[in-house]
Amino acid sequence: MTTLGDPDRAMPPRRPADVDSVPDARAGARTPVVLVVDDSADMRGLLREVLEQSGYEVVTAPSSGKALTLMSERVPDLVITDLMMPGMSGFALRSLMLRRVELAAVPVIVLSAYWARPGETLDAVAVLTKPVDLDRLLEAVEGALATPDS
Repeated sequence: MTTLGDPDRAMPPRRPADVDSVPDARAGARTPVVLVVDDSADMRGLLREVLEQSGYEVVTAPSSGKALTLMSERVPDLVITDLMMPGMSGFALRSLMLRRVELAAVPVIVLSAYWARPGETLDAVAVLTKPVDLDRLLEAVEGALATPDS
Protein backbone atom coordinates (compact mmCIF):
# COMPACT_ATOMS: atom_id res chain seq x y z
CA MET A 1 0.00 0.00 0.00
CA THR A 2 1.31 3.43 -0.88
CA THR A 3 1.67 6.01 1.86
CA LEU A 4 -0.69 8.83 1.06
CA GLY A 5 0.64 11.42 3.53
CA ASP A 6 -2.35 11.54 5.87
CA PRO A 7 -1.98 14.61 8.08
CA ASP A 8 -4.35 14.06 11.00
CA ARG A 9 -6.48 17.14 11.27
CA ALA A 10 -8.43 18.14 14.31
CA MET A 11 -12.12 18.72 13.71
CA PRO A 12 -12.92 22.40 13.97
CA PRO A 13 -15.65 23.19 16.49
CA ARG A 14 -19.13 23.03 15.02
CA ARG A 15 -20.62 26.49 14.86
CA PRO A 16 -24.14 27.14 13.58
CA ALA A 17 -22.79 29.30 10.73
CA ASP A 18 -20.55 26.43 9.55
CA VAL A 19 -23.30 23.86 9.23
CA ASP A 20 -25.06 25.32 6.22
CA SER A 21 -22.03 26.94 4.62
CA VAL A 22 -20.31 23.66 3.71
CA PRO A 23 -21.00 22.80 0.05
CA ASP A 24 -22.51 19.47 -0.90
CA ALA A 25 -23.32 17.71 -4.14
CA ARG A 26 -26.94 17.46 -3.00
CA ALA A 27 -28.73 20.82 -3.24
CA GLY A 28 -29.42 22.35 0.15
CA ALA A 29 -27.70 19.62 2.15
CA ARG A 30 -24.52 19.92 4.18
CA THR A 31 -21.59 17.60 3.61
CA PRO A 32 -21.65 14.60 5.97
CA VAL A 33 -18.65 14.34 8.30
CA VAL A 34 -16.99 10.91 8.51
CA LEU A 35 -14.51 10.18 11.30
CA VAL A 36 -11.98 7.46 10.37
CA VAL A 37 -10.23 5.79 13.32
CA ASP A 38 -7.28 3.51 12.51
CA ASP A 39 -3.75 3.18 13.86
CA SER A 40 -2.42 2.68 10.32
CA ALA A 41 -1.52 5.95 8.59
CA ASP A 42 -1.75 4.14 5.24
CA MET A 43 -5.32 3.02 5.93
CA ARG A 44 -6.36 6.47 7.18
CA GLY A 45 -4.88 8.03 4.05
CA LEU A 46 -6.56 5.57 1.71
CA LEU A 47 -9.96 5.98 3.34
CA ARG A 48 -9.61 9.78 3.44
CA GLU A 49 -8.82 9.87 -0.29
CA VAL A 50 -11.68 7.56 -1.28
CA LEU A 51 -14.25 9.26 0.94
CA GLU A 52 -13.25 12.81 -0.02
CA GLN A 53 -13.43 11.86 -3.72
CA SER A 54 -16.97 10.65 -2.98
CA GLY A 55 -17.94 14.04 -1.52
CA TYR A 56 -17.59 13.48 2.22
CA GLU A 57 -15.77 15.64 4.75
CA VAL A 58 -13.23 13.36 6.42
CA VAL A 59 -11.49 13.70 9.76
CA THR A 60 -9.05 11.06 10.97
CA ALA A 61 -7.80 9.84 14.33
CA PRO A 62 -4.87 7.45 14.94
CA SER A 63 -6.42 6.09 18.15
CA SER A 64 -9.71 5.62 19.95
CA GLY A 65 -8.64 8.13 22.59
CA LYS A 66 -8.04 10.81 19.96
CA ALA A 67 -11.36 9.92 18.33
CA LEU A 68 -13.22 10.50 21.61
CA THR A 69 -11.51 13.86 22.00
CA LEU A 70 -12.51 14.87 18.47
CA MET A 71 -16.09 13.68 19.01
CA SER A 72 -16.38 15.76 22.19
CA GLU A 73 -15.60 18.81 20.03
CA ARG A 74 -17.84 17.90 17.09
CA VAL A 75 -20.17 14.94 16.63
CA PRO A 76 -19.57 13.24 13.26
CA ASP A 77 -22.31 11.82 11.07
CA LEU A 78 -20.51 8.46 10.80
CA VAL A 79 -17.55 6.70 12.40
CA ILE A 80 -15.44 4.11 10.57
CA THR A 81 -13.18 2.32 13.03
CA ASP A 82 -10.63 -0.45 13.10
CA LEU A 83 -11.14 -2.97 15.89
CA MET A 84 -7.62 -3.98 16.83
CA MET A 85 -5.63 -0.91 17.84
CA PRO A 86 -3.04 -0.30 20.55
CA GLY A 87 -4.48 1.09 23.75
CA MET A 88 -8.25 1.35 23.47
CA SER A 89 -9.74 -1.03 20.91
CA GLY A 90 -12.57 -0.32 18.53
CA PHE A 91 -14.75 -2.48 20.79
CA ALA A 92 -14.05 -0.14 23.72
CA LEU A 93 -14.58 2.94 21.55
CA ARG A 94 -18.03 1.78 20.43
CA SER A 95 -18.95 0.77 23.97
CA LEU A 96 -18.10 4.26 25.23
CA MET A 97 -19.99 5.86 22.34
CA LEU A 98 -23.12 3.87 23.23
CA ARG A 99 -22.97 5.25 26.79
CA ARG A 100 -22.86 8.89 25.68
CA VAL A 101 -26.21 10.34 24.67
CA GLU A 102 -24.76 12.59 21.97
CA LEU A 103 -22.80 9.69 20.39
CA ALA A 104 -25.09 6.69 20.85
CA ALA A 105 -27.01 7.29 17.61
CA VAL A 106 -23.91 7.90 15.47
CA PRO A 107 -23.68 4.98 13.03
CA VAL A 108 -20.46 2.96 13.07
CA ILE A 109 -18.81 0.86 10.37
CA VAL A 110 -16.25 -1.59 11.71
CA LEU A 111 -13.15 -2.62 9.75
CA SER A 112 -10.94 -5.47 10.87
CA ALA A 113 -8.31 -7.76 9.41
CA TYR A 114 -9.53 -10.43 11.81
CA TRP A 115 -13.06 -10.53 13.15
CA ALA A 116 -12.33 -12.02 16.56
CA ARG A 117 -15.87 -11.89 17.94
CA PRO A 118 -18.27 -13.03 15.22
CA GLY A 119 -21.25 -13.07 17.61
CA GLU A 120 -20.72 -9.46 18.66
CA THR A 121 -22.04 -6.75 16.37
CA LEU A 122 -21.17 -3.67 18.46
CA ASP A 123 -24.40 -2.21 17.12
CA ALA A 124 -22.47 -1.51 13.92
CA VAL A 125 -24.27 -0.80 10.65
CA ALA A 126 -21.64 -2.87 8.83
CA VAL A 127 -18.62 -5.04 9.59
CA LEU A 128 -16.09 -5.23 6.76
CA THR A 129 -12.89 -7.23 6.65
CA LYS A 130 -9.50 -5.90 5.62
CA PRO A 131 -8.27 -5.60 2.99
CA VAL A 132 -11.43 -3.60 2.49
CA ASP A 133 -13.39 -3.72 -0.75
CA LEU A 134 -13.79 0.00 -1.46
CA ASP A 135 -17.04 -0.44 -3.39
CA ARG A 136 -18.57 -2.32 -0.44
CA LEU A 137 -17.27 0.34 1.93
CA LEU A 138 -18.85 3.15 -0.09
CA GLU A 139 -22.15 1.23 -0.24
CA ALA A 140 -22.03 0.82 3.55
CA VAL A 141 -21.25 4.52 4.03
CA GLU A 142 -24.12 5.57 1.75
CA GLY A 143 -26.48 3.20 3.54
CA ALA A 144 -25.41 4.41 6.98
CA LEU A 145 -25.93 8.05 6.04
CA ALA A 146 -29.20 7.55 4.17
CA THR A 147 -32.17 9.24 5.76
CA PRO A 148 -35.43 7.33 6.17
CA ASP A 149 -37.03 9.67 3.57
CA SER A 150 -34.47 8.96 0.82
